[in-house]
Amino acid sequence: MLKQGPKGWEIISHKKVYSNKYLEIFEDQLSIDGVNKLYIQGNRKNYSTIVPFITSNEIMIIKSYRHLVDSIQIELPSGYIETGETNKDAALRELKEETGYVPKYIELIGEYTLDYSMFNQKGYVFVAYDLSKKQEQSLGLMEKIEVDFVSIKEIKKLLSEGQIMNAASIVALCKALDYHERAWKEK
Repeated sequence: MLKQGPKGWEIISHKKVYSNKYLEIFEDQLSIDGVNKLYIQGNRKNYSTIVPFITSNEIMIIKSYRHLVDSIQIELPSGYIETGETNKDAALRELKEETGYVPKYIELIGEYTLDYSMFNQKGYVFVAYDLSKKQEQSLGLMEKIEVDFVSIKEIKKLLSEGQIMNAASIVALCKALDYHERAWKEK
């Protein structure tokens, strides 16, 4: 049953057709004004992305090899929220694993979805300040990551030139840059 669906929309059936640790796929058979329609939807694990500010004018980025596109991508530390973790726990864990750094200050500044047309998944955006290196990277088998430090001016250039392709990183940077610029003006 649809709680807020338009008049004439009805769910005839809902079944899971695929599932693994990261993704579930469902098929809904809908009736829309008497016309049958198959709708595919996916549930993915929620994730956290963290924007680590090294100084008032510098951000830590990662350069990560991505098998799917066979290239090195400019991104931010980010990862799935594991069972039992909070979104903040996941952000801190990913920052530490992917970079070796730990912040003294972290704040949730927003949440969003990449695609409500087919996928149910939330992304959470954090900013981090006053970082210190606590360990070497602790990377998974599929993670090949290089840490780099880039000025805010260079980040804006990379964004405007389309050099940052990862949607989670783009959203996080836009939200974090806005937050950071407002926060620093208030000080």
